[in-house]
Amino acid sequence: MPASRRAGHTTTWIFACLAIMTACERLPAGVDPAGGIGPDDRLARAAEHFQQPLVIEGQPVKTWSIDQRMERFSVPGVSVAVIDDFRLVAAGAWGVTVAGGDDAVTTETIFQAGSVSKAVSAVLALALVGDGTLELDEPINEVLRSWKVPDNELTQTSPVTLRHVLSHQAGFTPFTYLIPRSAASVPSMAKLLMGGHRDWPVITVEGLPGSRYSYSNAGFCVLQLVLEDSSNLSLHELASQQLFGPLGMQHSTFAEPLDSAQLATAATGHTMDNDLQYVPVEGKAEIAPGATGGLWSTPSDLMLFALGVMQALRGEGDNVLSTALATEYLTLQTENMGLGIFLEGEGAALRASHGGEMVGFITNLVFYPNLGKGAVVMANSEGGRRFNHQFIAAIANEYDWPGLPVRRSLGTASLEQLRELVGVYSLDAEPDFTFTVRLEDGAAVGQIEQYSPIELIPTEEPDLYVVPRENLEVLFRRAEDDTVSWLTMRWSGGHGSKFIRRVAP
Repeated sequence: MPASRRAGHTTTWIFACLAIMTACERLPAGVDPAGGIGPDDRLARAAEHFQQPLVIEGQPVKTWSIDQRMERFSVPGVSVAVIDDFRLVAAGAWGVTVAGGDDAVTTETIFQAGSVSKAVSAVLALALVGDGTLELDEPINEVLRSWKVPDNELTQTSPVTLRHVLSHQAGFTPFTYLIPRSAASVPSMAKLLMGGHRDWPVITVEGLPGSRYSYSNAGFCVLQLVLEDSSNLSLHELASQQLFGPLGMQHSTFAEPLDSAQLATAATGHTMDNDLQYVPVEGKAEIAPGATGGLWSTPSDLMLFALGVMQALRGEGDNVLSTALATEYLTLQTENMGLGIFLEGEGAALRASHGGEMVGFITNLVFYPNLGKGAVVMANSEGGRRFNHQFIAAIANEYDWPGLPVRRSLGTASLEQLRELVGVYSLDAEPDFTFTVRLEDGAAVGQIEQYSPIELIPTEEPDLYVVPRENLEVLFRRAEDDTVSWLTMRWSGGHGSKFIRRVAP
């Protein structure tokens, strides 16, 4: 399967970007202030000063305009919204809904949000905790009716709870569900989990619930069924009542398939073909289960969602969550995962984020709940992986975000220190996917599968190495005996992926 089709793993996308950098002919670019709010001066400046998310101290920072980056990364259209001081302050849209077309993207054009759906559906689950329908730490089999988590020795030891699911610690069978829009039928969630459709597996618990983090698309399929079985409503109906309506998210839907009017005006995704050219996705987009990746939305709506969480956190309203549940949502559960959203930093610098990668679409949501700052960038091309990060870095500069862009100082490492890193590391969520570190001419070099080797350059921080040109960071982690046992690979400022050391030198 080509890398562009392997949804769900940040690192796969990282190395696809390292290997393939194509350009397309320049597309029309402009700012559309549709939806009642347009770009302020800072967003306009950010659009003219894209930059790398990783800044190396003492080295010049190169910048580009948005039309240069749209051309470079083959992004036909993009939409952006920004919050500052707990208000939606700017929104902008550039380009077209489909490459070669004439329909301009506006701030009301809907994009497929991918796994940002998880951050939204997690809040929906917490809303049901708030009204007493669900409990965070009770077995979900007590509310599931149309399907139940299959019982085995692992679930007997530790039954799967809602907290396990939201924090990606349920231990479910790893799998990603995508359905062509041309498919004759879409199975019910219960049938999907039972397996057999399109040769998909039966979903079972394969790891002890609560024992380890492993990012899980299947887990959020289970979450969707929990929400629907417990509320007697479809995911979209429930979200409309609990989130979309109260927060004013007028351009968001979990309903799939989209109705004809919505599909006609939605952005078209663009994916890479066998000739390494970006082409429109058949039917505009593939269908994903809603809670896992099926949300269609706009950046402005997703910023209203973030503002709703912030409002609850500050005790300024209870239309979505209580302050206690908003705090739970933004409290670290395991590694860098809260209850459905990734977390970095603390205090005023606490940063919540989630990415979304579907065939043809890239979305990035970032917000600082204690500062009232944030942004969403949605692009209708897989070329948006780099594009979005550079746009967010520019926005962070203009709106004075703490910790972004990431700033690092280069350092040195002895030959003995580099030797400690050598080995084969397997992606925790997909063990066959490996990253090999070796020594070449006195330097640490990393290589993943068929992609080109990259030199890992030491920084002043112990065990943190960077690849500046690619905005990539590799942080090696040590066990209690001080041996390197795993690593985190991430875009600068992102949450990254975990690799376990399988073979030492």
